[in-house]
Amino acid sequence: MLRPELIEIGLVAEDKLEILAKMAKILAKSKNIGDIDELLKNIVAREKNMTTGLGHGIAIPHAMCETVKEITIAAATIAKPLDFESFDFKPIRVIFAIASPIDRDKRYMTMLSQIARLFGERGFAEKLAAANNPDEFIEIIENAE
Repeated sequence: MLRPELIEIGLVAEDKLEILAKMAKILAKSKNIGDIDELLKNIVAREKNMTTGLGHGIAIPHAMCETVKEITIAAATIAKPLDFESFDFKPIRVIFAIASPIDRDKRYMTMLSQIARLFGERGFAEKLAAANNPDEFIEIIENAE
């Protein structure tokens, strides 16, 4: 489900809110997002409930929203490691964002768990952060699976 046009290499952001806004914009490129402001509001609300900074340099912000037509995933490497209030207190280097319709299907939780499992491997975030382009980013993931 991850497509090259929804991957940003070297994303620049100064803080957590800015990166969430930029990820919502990347998700909106898919044309599956009806209202980017509503999606961002839901992502930020989800993040206030509990951080999605999982540790090991990864964050997976996600939200369900009425204006999302189908499950969409975007990803980015971050130019300068960013504090994301992660469980291990370390900055993130890679971020995945998932938007889902309210009536999410099984794929939503499957995607979250697959991404989280990939990052259980130490050093995986660094491998992805070193990707030079979206195709290389996807290749690293495919080789890990």
